[in-house]
Amino acid sequence: MSEDTIGVVTVTRGRPRLLRRAMDSVYAQDFDGLIEHVIVVDHEDAETVAAVTAAPTRPGLRVTVHQEPRPQAERNEPPGDKRRVYPRLSRLFNTGVRLSSADWIAFLDDDNEYEPHHLSSLLECARRNGVRVAHSGRTMWYADGAPYLDEAWHTVTDPAEAARIYDVMCDKGVRVRGTNILLDRADPRGPGDAFRTSSTMRAQDPVSLVDQSVWLVSRDLLLRLPIPETFTAAEHEANTAPDDKLLATLQDNGVPMVSTRQPTVRYYLGGVSNRITRPQTVPAAG
Repeated sequence: MSEDTIGVVTVTRGRPRLLRRAMDSVYAQDFDGLIEHVIVVDHEDAETVAAVTAAPTRPGLRVTVHQEPRPQAERNEPPGDKRRVYPRLSRLFNTGVRLSSADWIAFLDDDNEYEPHHLSSLLECARRNGVRVAHSGRTMWYADGAPYLDEAWHTVTDPAEAARIYDVMCDKGVRVRGTNILLDRADPRGPGDAFRTSSTMRAQDPVSLVDQSVWLVSRDLLLRLPIPETFTAAEHEANTAPDDKLLATLQDNGVPMVSTRQPTVRYYLGGVSNRITRPQTVPAAG
């Protein structure tokens, strides 16, 4: 049995059905050490707390739930505003890291799922390479479970720009053309290389793309280098999310990281970073 422990931090609000699916995928992990699933609820949500409490558990899995009250100024804000959502997500992720007592931290968005070997493959990769940060790749899905095969980058709304970035990412081996596989990557940045998110990158830029749900990071490192909780107007314009801020922080501090090159997360579209839904087919006139 592994002596390492892994904490999985999930931030959620008002989506108990999706949350239970995410929790089931943590339950199904083949990792043979202790898993601590920390559910951080954004403000009060009795239905979500009840769903967590009713979820099955097993030896080697500990589930805790924490309701984090919103400041008064954030309680009646319009939904979906990234300028408000992203800073709060960073704050809630950091809260989950502090609440955990595990050696390593992984994250799982409440609308995503892990493949059964996700955590074990990440930890094995980190240990084999002697690093404190590892990440995986993912497969891309519409919310209804259909594979996302569109030749368009999922965080960009302009069709021409979405097609351009998709082609760039295929050329770089990040998107695997003709499949729903996306292999997240963090290329080293050379002198003078600006950090560019995948939503704004050019063909000559290093790839800077590690989704929140594919990270595995030493908890001690995350306590020293937490996810930044403030975002500039330029960062919002570039669709800079908490995972981008974490990646930039780790790189700026010279932290080495490796990838398993395995797509072990099922990433479902339709969240705040992309808002993509499956096109509805119109029956032919008969």
